[in-house]
Amino acid sequence: MQALDNYLVAHWDGRAVQQWMANNVDIGIYIAAAYLTFVFKGPILVDYIFRGSPPTKLIKTCWAVWNVGLAVFSMYGAYHIVPTFVGNLYKYGKRDTLCVFREDEFFTGPIGMSMGLFTISKLPEFGDTFFLVLGGKRSVPFLPWFHHVTIFLYAWMAYQQASSVWIVLAALNYFVHSVMYTYFALTEAGFKNLVRPFAMYITLMQITQMVIGLYFTFCFMFYHSQDPEGCNGSTVALARGQCMIYFFNFYLFSEMFVKGYILPRKVPVESAPAVKKNE
Repeated sequence: MQALDNYLVAHWDGRAVQQWMANNVDIGIYIAAAYLTFVFKGPILVDYIFRGSPPTKLIKTCWAVWNVGLAVFSMYGAYHIVPTFVGNLYKYGKRDTLCVFREDEFFTGPIGMSMGLFTISKLPEFGDTFFLVLGGKRSVPFLPWFHHVTIFLYAWMAYQQASSVWIVLAALNYFVHSVMYTYFALTEAGFKNLVRPFAMYITLMQITQMVIGLYFTFCFMFYHSQDPEGCNGSTVALARGQCMIYFFNFYLFSEMFVKGYILPRKVPVESAPAVKKNE
């Protein structure tokens, strides 16, 4: 691990990445637009290329490898960011953890490098939708593409403006994704029946992530309103943006949980058992 850290840190320049993102904000918009174009027009393109017969086995193999890569990446990030965030809460307290911007935990060293890689990772996560469409999905649900686009655009904004509350989202998201992408990898590798019982708990983890994120972000906004000069690690605009990310995704994941695990599933008419008269 130390050798990997040393290599990545030696080749990472967080300030340069921040400056590039600040100077090229429009590129983030173009990428998001291209992604949304694929979401709505990609199925037509995939049908045209593969003539309705995509190489399913190859796609599943590639998708499994892709998920393994993202799972390992998320574990690596969680290894650095989660202990740092929790340690700061114990060492500095909640107020200073949220209100004070620490450059060495944002731009430099293993922690800063992990924060930067987390921001950049929102781009390759678009690959989830790419494989979804290749795998035969002809209409991508609202939740996946909304989640990917909003977090990608907000990540671009939060990193180039250097936000002290960005570590909250990074810590929570790294941890949840390390579990989620492991689940997806096992699913695509042929262990779907084995891991299916854990799906509900992963969705609960995602909902919990939004609740905890809202709590800490509201705490920052409260501290900032009480002492703007002493709590200036981020801006209220960035905090509001982070709240909106959490709120909308909390609603969408909660809706998915209720429909999938609480409300009774609708039985298709053609598969419903026939009811005899006079019974």
